[in-house]
Amino acid sequence: MPRLCEFYPGICLTTEDKARKNLSQGKKNLSQGKRNLSQGKKNLSQGKKNLSQGKKNLSQGKKNLSQGKKNLSQGKKNLSG
Repeated sequence: MPRLCEFYPGICLTTEDKARKNLSQGKKNLSQGKRNLSQGKKNLSQGKKNLSQGKKNLSQGKKNLSQGKKNLSQGKKNLSG
């Protein structure tokens, strides 16, 4: 059975051509992987900042709630006074 490249010259890649193509694709994949890693590190850093800010907001919210309860208690005393 004849191979396709016998009918269509250039359709069959040599081992060297395949290796060159694979190397080129590997370099592109490595470059993209590095960009993805860099972006992931930035996202992680931003996530840590957001978490830290969220903890501060929660702490402040708890203080505000505590103060609100004190104010409510004092208001009730003033009303019944």
